[in-house]
Parts: sequence; structure tokens; C-alpha cells
Amino acid sequence: MESIKLNAALAAALIRRLGEHLEYNISIMDRDGIIIASRDPALIGIFHHVAYHLITAGSTIESVAQGDERRPGVKPGIVLPIANQGEIVGVVGINGDPKEIGPVGYAVKTSVETMIELELYKERTIRHLDKKNLFLNYLLYEDDTPRAVVEGLAAKLGYKPELYRAPILLPLPEGMDANEALAMVKRSGAHARQDISCVTPDGALLVFKTIPFSGNGIFSEYKEEASRFAAAAAAALGSGVGRGSLRAYVSSFQANFTHYRAAYRQVLWLAERFSLRGPDSSPVFFLDHVQEYLASRVPRSELCNIFGATVELLPVEFGNGLHTSIEALCESAFNAKEAAARLGIHRNTLTARLERLREIFGTDLRWDAHARAFLSILTLYLQLPGARPQQG
Repeated sequence: MESIKLNAALAAALIRRLGEHLEYNISIMDRDGIIIASRDPALIGIFHHVAYHLITAGSTIESVAQGDERRPGVKPGIVLPIANQGEIVGVVGINGDPKEIGPVGYAVKTSVETMIELELYKERTIRHLDKKNLFLNYLLYEDDTPRAVVEGLAAKLGYKPELYRAPILLPLPEGMDANEALAMVKRSGAHARQDISCVTPDGALLVFKTIPFSGNGIFSEYKEEASRFAAAAAAALGSGVGRGSLRAYVSSFQANFTHYRAAYRQVLWLAERFSLRGPDSSPVFFLDHVQEYLASRVPRSELCNIFGATVELLPVEFGNGLHTSIEALCESAFNAKEAAARLGIHRNTLTARLERLREIFGTDLRWDAHARAFLSILTLYLQLPGARPQQG
């Protein structure tokens, strides 16, 4: 039967958690009756006679009333055994009138035992993870892991922390085995030794792809390397993909393991934001959508403060397509021909819309960079429920 040793560090953590919700003085004693954690630091290290008596006598509760002559100098309260899988691993004490704090005492006992069980489960789980999975767990899901710990584990796995890597997410077609798909990509040669890869909980492939920057062409090298990998991965999985296409989502590149989790969240946002983006299978790059991402992180109330009054002044027709024209123009760097193609309209129609936008805002968006920046965020705001102008 497996149990957990009730050490001072664990006991102190339990006391901190309990102290967030309770005002009572709480202490935890080990199996020798020594106070190893307490809300009153002066008590730590003191031998607790009542706790030791509970352990040696096998009692289920010990109480001390005010003025108890049998236990002079002992503050009133109750002590209860802390059990894990039927074994007493320590004692918890709560100061106060035993007649009043009984229910609180048992609630504290249950809370401590539950937290110990969770700690035991966590330790058991971690022991069963191999080094690679533990490393990925630190990268993707842990906020407070010290950098030295992550880099130390990376060194054992042979990963160089100073390399630039960009997370690439490859959602797989339904029914494709993700582990087999990852093995196929690795066998293809597209996956380098210093690339860090795994299967995500929802069955996609995630690869932190190394980007060998030369010092010139930062954006172009980033996109070219990621695009090459995405094309090679799609070719390797071509027979399984069926349609011969595999969309890749590429987040910001990083050279610090502690920033990988943020980059992972970015690529998840990117995949959710553009998952319905037509039949085009070219990679979607986070660096092309930073403004949209930043706008998505701003509280709705703040966006309302910025754009609410402007929206009230917009004519009804603005909600009937003009804002989509701004979006298409921004995405095409105000290339009218490309924007018209994106919208599926004639170029003359787009020119007429541009003229109408000039009338509404009193500025020519083709030459006013500040107005373009404002209106590009406005179009994102208008996508929120209830933000569009009301139809007349």
C-alpha cells in the first residue's frame, strides 16, 4: 500500500491553502507529535503532547477544554488524525472551544486528507511520465516552473535551449491516428533532431520547428522554413490525408523555453480563429494577425469605451458590407484588385465603397495610416455580438 510522507514543506503548503479561507489557528503535527507547520510560526518544532497521545492511543479525536487541569498550558481546541489509505500520517489541530469548532475541525481534516491524496496522485502521475512527457508538460501547461529546471531537463533530452523554434500546429483529418502520423512525419526527414514535437490532447500534431535565422530576412526566413516543413509534412501524410492538403498554423518563434507556453496559446487561438478559412491550404502565420490577437485580449468593456460612440454615428449601410470591405483592404495592404478578389466583387464596386467610406469618415483610407489602424480594430469590434449598427 502506497502512502505519502507528511513533511514540513507539504504541511506548510496545506496550512497556506487552509489559511486563505479560515481564521482559526491551525497546526499540523507529524507522527512523532512535532508541530511541523502552523499559522503561528512560533509553535513550529514544539512537541505536541495531545497529538502524540492521539497517535499512540489510536484515538479518533482528542479535545482540550478551557482550563483543562490535565493539560496545563495547552490551548483549548481539538486534534484529529490525518489518514491516507487507512494509515495515520499526521495530526491536525484547531484552536478554539471544542464544543463549537467540531464541525470546522472535521471539515479541515477532510480538506487536508483530500489535498494529501491529490499530492500523492500528482507524484504518482509524474513518476510515470518519462522525461520527454515531463518536459512537454513543463513547456505547455506549467506557468511557474523555474527556467533552470526546464533547461536542465532539456539538456538531458539533448535539446539546445538557445535555438529559435516556432510552434506549428497540424490538425489531422478525422480518423487519422495522431501517433502514427507523427511517426510518419519524423521518418520523412522533415522533422529535424532539434525539433520538439508531440500529439496534443485533441489529436493534432504540434511541432516546435527550429528556425535557422541568418540575420537577414527575419520574416521571410521564418515563413519559408515553416512553409517547407508544412509542405513536407503534408506530403508525408498525403495518403492518409486523402485530399492531399494539410493546413498548418504557425505561431511566434521563441528562444526561451519559458515563453513556449504563450506561443502554444497563440497557435491554439490562430487555429480556432481561422479553422473555417476556405479551401486554401497555405500556412496561417501568427505574425500576420498580431493586431487581431491583441484586440482579442482587450476586455469587451474597453473596446466599447473606444468604439461605442463611433458605432452610434455609423449609417445603417455600414453594417451591410462596408466594414467587410475595410477588413479585405487591410488584409491586402490596400491593394484594390486583391481586396476586390477577396470580396468576390468588381473593382469598380470596391472603388465606390472606398469613396463612400471617405464621405463617412472624412479621410481617404488609402493614405491615412492612423485611420486605417483605427478602422481595422473597429472591424474586429463589429464582429462581437451586439456591436454592429442596428438595421433600420
